[in-house]
Amino acid sequence: MEVKLLKVTKGGINLVAESARVSGFSSMRSAKEIVELITDNDYSSALEHVYFTFDVSEISVALSRELLEHRIASHTARSTRYMEEKGFGYYVPKELERKGEEEARIYRDAMKNANEAYTKLRELGIAREQARYVLPLALHTHYVVTMNVRSLINFFMLRLCIRASPEIRELAMRMYKICMEEYHDIFSKIWCRGFTLGVCPENEVRPDECPFKKLVPKKREIKGKFEEQARRIIEKELKTF
Repeated sequence: MEVKLLKVTKGGINLVAESARVSGFSSMRSAKEIVELITDNDYSSALEHVYFTFDVSEISVALSRELLEHRIASHTARSTRYMEEKGFGYYVPKELERKGEEEARIYRDAMKNANEAYTKLRELGIAREQARYVLPLALHTHYVVTMNVRSLINFFMLRLCIRASPEIRELAMRMYKICMEEYHDIFSKIWCRGFTLGVCPENEVRPDECPFKKLVPKKREIKGKFEEQARRIIEKELKTF
């Protein structure tokens, strides 16, 4: 996997601050103070004015489908309809390689068979847009994605979680490092949902490998302390409408 930064909004801290001042933030605060307040309190619409564009290569088609779940973004992917895929590269899960030689052999044989089927169909005159249906989800693709900072924060909160699928977590790590280099004041306060929110929505399903398991409380245990009383308040509020 390779991740490159193609473009980023310059002067983003001042741009966010000026946007926030239009909505009512005090002009007495510095740009850095405003951005810190916005990030801490999730007043994040002003962050949408800052964009990152990433070039991502050697990722699987399966990962690209997960990226499409992040809909407030611009997506461009390598086309299997117009690009030739003979001798394609593919993603190999790290867990599979750790399992043993037999498991890895079965996987690689499946990739070889798919490549041979695709190549044979093309040699028989079958169009790329028809032959591509034998291509596997592991097929490497090339991707360009543009996200604003608000969408990136959502992406990192979900995909930096220890429970995220390994390939997209690796992608999130690489993108996060780039974002930190460009706008440390914004992204230093962001990680998975547990870190960012101070409570973990994953609750009991957090694995032992989670570095925050003993540090960050479960959402369920915090909410359970006030939920019944809060529900009565909500019911009272609803009666006023």
